[in-house]
Amino acid sequence: MQDFRFLVFLLEGIAAICCLYFYQKNPADKAVGFFSYFLLLTFFVESIGLFPAAIYWNEELHFLKQTFLYRTYWLYNPYLIISFVVYILFFKWNISNNKTRKFIDKALLLYVIICIANLIFSDVFLQSNSVVTYLLGSFFLLGVIFYYYFEILLSSKILNIKREISFYISFSALLYFLTTTPIFIYFKYFNDKSPEFVELSSLVMIAMNIFMYGSYSIAFLWLSNMNKPTSKNIKNAF
Repeated sequence: MQDFRFLVFLLEGIAAICCLYFYQKNPADKAVGFFSYFLLLTFFVESIGLFPAAIYWNEELHFLKQTFLYRTYWLYNPYLIISFVVYILFFKWNISNNKTRKFIDKALLLYVIICIANLIFSDVFLQSNSVVTYLLGSFFLLGVIFYYYFEILLSSKILNIKREISFYISFSALLYFLTTTPIFIYFKYFNDKSPEFVELSSLVMIAMNIFMYGSYSIAFLWLSNMNKPTSKNIKNAF
């Protein structure tokens, strides 16, 4: 199991490098440049997230079990909020309808306020992953992705969809969050009393992470020499 988790960690780094490579080839695509920095942040967060496993498997580090390094909820809970904000903004920048984009901005602000309030006014910040953050973020993101698909179907983009990096990112993210969201719905069973659920959930999470970051890497490399620079500009998205 630990070997597969380390594989996920490597794929996250590879995906970040491939995304930077794609951005270098397509510097006009500012949304992808923004996304590449997020993937680098993900790799950094996961680097810190390896500390609990290192402490668990090295007896000389067991004295750290009583420190914040062994329970990294304080790290992942803010990261989850950032993660959903980045994904939602990325797809918002690939939506052309101004009214929809303004609605997404307002809804995103409300989402961030709710998530931060949940972390502040509950004991979840240091004790567990925030189910509120994950569930609201997943449903919000899926709604934005489906609207992105709706626009594609009604535009000329559908004729050139194989060259749209946003489509490959959306497809991988859609499958990932559709698969992992039910796990968070039943997150309260993620304990020593339900070892079968813990094992199955861990395998699903690892498999979906391998799929998502592996798909990102392949798509970035495949399209890096195919796409021509686009006129997308983050400044015009606000």
